[in-house]
Amino acid sequence: MGILALTLAAWTGMPAYGQSADQAKEYNDCLLLAKRAPDQAVESAVAWEKQGGGDAARHCKALGLINMGQVEDGALELERIAQTMPQEKAKIAAQLFGQAAQAWIRAEKPQLALHDQNEGLKLQPKDVDLLIDRATTYGNAGMYFESLEDLNTAADLDKGRPEIYAFRAAAYRHLENRALAMDNVDQALKLDPNFALALLERGKLKQQEGDIAGARQDWLKVVRLAPNTPVADEAQHGIEQIDLKAN
Repeated sequence: MGILALTLAAWTGMPAYGQSADQAKEYNDCLLLAKRAPDQAVESAVAWEKQGGGDAARHCKALGLINMGQVEDGALELERIAQTMPQEKAKIAAQLFGQAAQAWIRAEKPQLALHDQNEGLKLQPKDVDLLIDRATTYGNAGMYFESLEDLNTAADLDKGRPEIYAFRAAAYRHLENRALAMDNVDQALKLDPNFALALLERGKLKQQEGDIAGARQDWLKVVRLAPNTPVADEAQHGIEQIDLKAN
């Protein structure tokens, strides 16, 4: 899920911020502009902030900066908004820290991402999205036990998220516990038989077990289900490696 998608989910209901219906519409219009024409969104948000747009205007500006490629500037702005929010808005502040972390990941600065994920979870320890995001950051750093701890907590809070089990499968695979890895793949695919990340993981496990044809079949399905995504790119690479060895 991208930063803008998270934003639209997290920041609905602008009247909670003391905004009028017109201001809420201006905010949503600005978010859409941040996706379609981010440079215009930044310009509009700056003007709106001067007219009293507050955090909503700053938030739109941050997203526009990120989508313009000024990712670090956008991340810093998201952090500043989160840091200055009052306690009664802790849930939104935590989500903003999560969005800033996503931006730092995009900027290839995972330590800064981890810092913001930690800050967000201090405010909202039961935020499942933040737990999954931090688990991913840990996993990418090879910290698989820490990743599993967050994923276990997330699973306790929400058992209906297939990505939790797919990420747990990856952690267990790296820890060479193939039985638990496959068990988690199965749990993910029970929730969503077409969940691409779980199929990618199942292919990797099949390849390790010598079932090359089964791995190739899973990866072909990933490419078909999730074209033009990093998951599909990884599956395609696996298919190409299998085909090279076959020839």
